[in-house]
Amino acid sequence: MKRSEAAKYARWSAATALLLASLTAGVYLERKWVAHREKEKAPPPAPRDVTRLESGITFSKAAGNQKIFTVEASKATDFKDKDASLLEDVKITIFGKTGERHDTIHTQSCQYEKVGGSILCSGEVQFDLESAAEAERAAKKRDKGAEQKVHVETRGVTFNRATGTARTDRPVKFVFPNGNGEAVGVEYHSEEGALRLLRDVNLFLTPPASNAAAKKTAKERAQDPVHLAGRSLDFGRDSRTMRLLGPVEAETRTARLLAGELTLTLDSSFRAEKLVATPGADRKKPQVEYQGTGGQADLSAETLTAHFAPGGWLIRLEGAGGVQGSRRSGEEDDEFSAENAWLELQPRVGHPKELNLKGNVLLKTKAEQTGEARMLQTNALLVAFAEGTKGGGGKPKRAETLGAGSIEWTDAAPQSGTPGTPSNGAAARTKLRADKLEMEFGDEGKAKQLVATGNVLTERAVTGKPLQTATAQSGVAQLLASGGWSQMDLQGDVRLKEGERSGQADHAVFVRATQTALLTGKALARDATTETQAPRISFAQTTGEIRAEGGVRSTDFSTKGSGAQLAEAPASISSDTMQANSKTGRA
Repeated sequence: MKRSEAAKYARWSAATALLLASLTAGVYLERKWVAHREKEKAPPPAPRDVTRLESGITFSKAAGNQKIFTVEASKATDFKDKDASLLEDVKITIFGKTGERHDTIHTQSCQYEKVGGSILCSGEVQFDLESAAEAERAAKKRDKGAEQKVHVETRGVTFNRATGTARTDRPVKFVFPNGNGEAVGVEYHSEEGALRLLRDVNLFLTPPASNAAAKKTAKERAQDPVHLAGRSLDFGRDSRTMRLLGPVEAETRTARLLAGELTLTLDSSFRAEKLVATPGADRKKPQVEYQGTGGQADLSAETLTAHFAPGGWLIRLEGAGGVQGSRRSGEEDDEFSAENAWLELQPRVGHPKELNLKGNVLLKTKAEQTGEARMLQTNALLVAFAEGTKGGGGKPKRAETLGAGSIEWTDAAPQSGTPGTPSNGAAARTKLRADKLEMEFGDEGKAKQLVATGNVLTERAVTGKPLQTATAQSGVAQLLASGGWSQMDLQGDVRLKEGERSGQADHAVFVRATQTALLTGKALARDATTETQAPRISFAQTTGEIRAEGGVRSTDFSTKGSGAQLAEAPASISSDTMQANSKTGRA
């Protein structure tokens, strides 16, 4: 081989070797670069105390084919020498025994105890309670305002995987449609979907918004909510019931309710539907106190029940067992008692519409200025009220007993020296009984007339005098605004009696102011010695004057058997008129 060719081959060999070396170096550098990039992308190495990292962990509890709840976490970390795992972005979804629930518990991090299965969440925890159907509807509508969920916020919750119970002793805040509140401690049972607030419960119920409410000022709207306070509260989401254990207090700007226990039922839109107050463990009867423009009132019973319209206003109030009530208006004081009572109210304005009292009904009224009093007794009473105006409450229009009843008036204590009154100043009493009593009221709500029907009996008791009684088939009493009666008319077979004196007629009229009585229609008056018959006979109690008119016939029985007579017979006198005096004995 020539030297030139050998040099040429040598150059080619060197070039080939250089190329191979470059290729080898390039492949090596590329592999080093890929390894470097993969190392950068790889997760950091586990800490020394961590044995395993997992993502997307999920576990559930089921009863047969029904899943009770599911626990989801975006990340789980196991630690060396610890029986606990750290769960992050935790969500617990509760379906309940029937699968009709869709409650969720959400928090950022929890400790999961491998022994016992408890999940400890020390940070902020949120509960959202709703049914599966409501959750599905809300997801479709995507309307936050239409959601019917109960939202609870607290901290430091422990969820027991075995029992499905979540609990904390930390402060709690909660919100639900048309209400919100706060408490200390909460306990949630996943299988039943039941929530219990453990202590110091404060609840605020807000009436649903309306056009009328929108026109109110901010100050007026702030006074609208009902504030309830109690020891603890049980809430059944499915049954929409809240059971507040007491002592319990419910308060608005005009009314206050005290009870041992309250049960509030909500409608499907979580508006107050029915409120039941009971004595609870302390056995103290529930009591309502009301302060309005018309005065102060209170009501108590073994059980008090309030019914609400969807718009939020009260439509019916019921009392059962030992019902007692009173009202003080400044002009008069009223008291009543019955075994049971219920009051219907006018829509929106909340004024009384109809009051029913049943069982041993007793009503007492006393005028503040005069001291006159009125007492009504019956077994059943109905009171109808006039339609109330926006500026004032409904006033009574008519009252009637639904069976036999009696009413008693006590006169004002007379002043010293009042003519015709006893010297000791004792007040006179008048009582009227009948098979049925009906009372009419004037425009101002004052009783103006009483109608008595069937087996009417009146009694008037005045100290130092015999009891005065009268019976009739029917009667009408005209009433004073002060509460007493001014005139009483009796019709049909009227019979009177006062000691040894008696009388009868078709019609009798008694006038209280003049202390007079007038008998008309076959009138007859009789005492121990005389009998007088006339179409019209009048009596003046204070003076003792008796006057008979229109064909009078008077018989004196005291002359019977005295003196020389052909036969024993009383002396009789006939005249057009006769005037006599029962006190002097003159005629």
